[in-house]
Amino acid sequence: MKLVVLTNIPTPYRTALFDAIAAECARQGHAFHVLYCAETELGRHWPYRPAELRHPHTLLAGWHPRVAGTTAHVNLGVLAALRRLRPTTLLVAGAWNTPTMQLAAWSDVPCRRVFWSEGHVDAALHPDGFIAWARRGAYRSYDAFAVPNRRSADWARSQAGEAKPILDLPNAIDTDFYRPATADERSAARRTLGLPAGGRVLVQVGALTERKGVVPLARSFLGLSGEIRGDATLLFVGTGPQEGELRALEAASAGALRLVGQRDAAGVREVLHAADAFVLNTFLDPNPLAPIEAAACGLPLVLSAKAGNVGELIDEAGLGLTIADPAHPAAALTAALVWTEADLARTRHARVAATQGFAADAVARSLVRQLG
Repeated sequence: MKLVVLTNIPTPYRTALFDAIAAECARQGHAFHVLYCAETELGRHWPYRPAELRHPHTLLAGWHPRVAGTTAHVNLGVLAALRRLRPTTLLVAGAWNTPTMQLAAWSDVPCRRVFWSEGHVDAALHPDGFIAWARRGAYRSYDAFAVPNRRSADWARSQAGEAKPILDLPNAIDTDFYRPATADERSAARRTLGLPAGGRVLVQVGALTERKGVVPLARSFLGLSGEIRGDATLLFVGTGPQEGELRALEAASAGALRLVGQRDAAGVREVLHAADAFVLNTFLDPNPLAPIEAAACGLPLVLSAKAGNVGELIDEAGLGLTIADPAHPAAALTAALVWTEADLARTRHARVAATQGFAADAVARSLVRQLG
């Protein structure tokens, strides 16, 4: 087998998986290569460091216009790259309507084409009309789909209009890096962040955008009664267009609300080590990675029903509780704030689930086995 992945940009969570896939392919005598459309995109904060990547890859030349708030990669050289590499399997990871991905899907290179689809019905911005018609056409050009969860599998089948093969490809993390804090690490993290040694700490990691439900989350948290909220603190990690509104709420919160800004992976882990629970109040997230990282750190999850992997993380693994409506998260926040120490201690199961289901090496082995 010669596996080629086409994706938009190198991100830490994907490059770690690609490193693991490269190692697994080498063990089994398969070839592996990744094609990147660009070094980065607007609003993405990860530097491209090719010397640190342990998988063979090519950075394609191209044009990257912004269209309707997203980057539309146009890499005409993708056709020549595919003819040179001659994959037996092409795994396309990116938006279905990205021009480069469409070129690859309809190219004349004979191979099995697999679309890495994280979409689901609640994440569809255009469920009807011309765009929905075009999306169905794009999905039907693929031979199979790689999906991270059950909702994405159902969506891929519905768009393809037939029962094409489905491969299981969950988000992968470094479970050696994202691990529960020791007592000393937890104390040190709280000191660094200026948090008291006691008191419940909740954290949401993600862009400060309307889509992530940050303002309803902050307002609901601050609106809880003093008896319920007590000395709890809600932290936000990230930046975005709603930062100004959150800063105003923070200034009037007497320390109950904290914005800690954009953080690298080590900084995110430090915040997770300081926290008691993780929150994601998203209105639209096909397959968020942050709650998986939090689970690997042993934190219980308070996860929106709109998150694509809520079924696997909450319904099946029992790693926390669900926010039924991200416009009104107060009930879920209240439940999290009255968790007992015994409830929090059960988070060791979160670590077990994250290690078994989302470790990069395990995901890579599973994918190569499925591709055969």
